Amino acid sequence: MAEKMSELKKEEAAIYASPLPPHTPVLLEQTRALASVEPGDVWLDCTLGAGGHAELLLEAGAVVYAIDRDPQARALAATRLAPFGARFTPLAGDFRQARALLDAVGVAEVDGLLADVGVSSMQLDEPARGFSFRAAGPVDMRMSSEGPTALDLIDALEERDLSRLLMRYGEEPPPRARLAARAIKAWRGGPPPHDTATLAAAIAEALPRSRAQNQRRTTHPATKAFQALRVAVNDELGALDALLAALPTLLRPGGRALLISFHSLEDRAVKQAFQGYSRPTPPPRRGLPPPSEAPPPFELLHRKPLVATEAEIEANPRARTAKLRGVRRRA
Repeated sequence: MAEKMSELKKEEAAIYASPLPPHTPVLLEQTRALASVEPGDVWLDCTLGAGGHAELLLEAGAVVYAIDRDPQARALAATRLAPFGARFTPLAGDFRQARALLDAVGVAEVDGLLADVGVSSMQLDEPARGFSFRAAGPVDMRMSSEGPTALDLIDALEERDLSRLLMRYGEEPPPRARLAARAIKAWRGGPPPHDTATLAAAIAEALPRSRAQNQRRTTHPATKAFQALRVAVNDELGALDALLAALPTLLRPGGRALLISFHSLEDRAVKQAFQGYSRPTPPPRRGLPPPSEAPPPFELLHRKPLVATEAEIEANPRARTAKLRGVRRRA
């Protein structure tokens, strides 16, 4: 048993030491325009990844603190951004810890905050991380090496609870969620290998496809189930809610927050938070004192989200669902 655990640790170490594939950040020009960086501005990049967005901010003259829970990503970005010297500081952690991480380096407020939320395409591209069904890998899906894996989650949940998870985080309709949950539990109880490829195949075989779907290229039937497991394993929506709630404590007056999301659950959370921060105080009910005449603490930088151009989508298909929203703190 000890020898087996030792081998597992060696495999995990190899995963985190391996080089990452190239990564293309999304919505760079849109981000550049909304960020409006002035030399010397202090920015917090909440999702460092390979450093593409951080590099954009640094090239504009910003001082950048950047968070990532993935040691691979931090190592890659540190090499890429080394030419910027002391203007770049990587921080190890989850962006829900943004306030504590800034306190630890003596930063009270920042001029800008950027988050490209969700899973990194570098992680999707690496089979050993278990995020993708395009190649066989462990059913892991963790953004770091800590905590339970997606396979642990599957083992821990009853079929009914797994179905609810697929509905909530994968936005699968109830009938499809039940079929997928049943297929996942049957796959887990069946013979090995229990990897991402066989899991995706089991889900795809269980879910019905319409004639129209069979006649045209569509997303893989397991896409929503994999999304649901990944979101749950990493508590992505909880982390996003924590970051959105902390914005007033992170930004100085005039500071900007830019968030890029990739699916409706993320975008809905960002949209509702930004609208709440920028909405005037509603009039009181009869008999109550009038609200303060002070303007709302934030203003929207753009009424609708900014999205990728056709040229960007053609060059980087993962930009297809990306949406960029921004707010500016008034006071």
